[in-house]
Amino acid sequence: MRPATAWSPSVLIGAGATGLAVLLLSLSSPGWLRLGGVGPNWLVLWLLPWSLSQGTRVGLIGACILGFALETMTIGSATPLYGLALLAWFWGRRTGYRHLSFPSPAAMAVQASFGSLLVDVTLMLQLRLLADPRASHLQPGSGILSSDVAAAGWFGREITTAGLHGTMAAALVTGFLAPLVGTLLLRLWCPPDRSHHHG
Repeated sequence: MRPATAWSPSVLIGAGATGLAVLLLSLSSPGWLRLGGVGPNWLVLWLLPWSLSQGTRVGLIGACILGFALETMTIGSATPLYGLALLAWFWGRRTGYRHLSFPSPAAMAVQASFGSLLVDVTLMLQLRLLADPRASHLQPGSGILSSDVAAAGWFGREITTAGLHGTMAAALVTGFLAPLVGTLLLRLWCPPDRSHHHG
């Protein structure tokens, strides 16, 4: 995998178009891609190949853009920005992948599942800290949590009584899609480096 030393117009256009696509998918994930009513974490699926191919600094820029963009499209008190930034920093430092053609499908799946778990856990912590203790008697889906469930990938009762179910379901479906989505995006942003095959 050959990291780009400078952003070409095709990389910029591809990053912008795919970034917009994952934002829209985050808001309206297809039903057939859901597991137990929970969809994949599309932001993680985009950020993994972006950070692996572009490095820590550019990965953090992508994470911030996606996180802020999602906040402008949703109304909520929790943000995925913290989890995305941690992932961009961690994945961007894994420069060893740049000496390979592409990460293995298993590695992509494991990292994407881990990323989805991390983002959802940071969201849960924020919701826990920001929730009004006096609203504990309210019905599921009401109160402060109802404005955050779209970004977290959880709905109604799941976010109050079965957060673990939503977190694990999102991680599984994200990991399942990661080899396909990640490889396609890596081919778009970072062509394979075949020079070591001829050296």
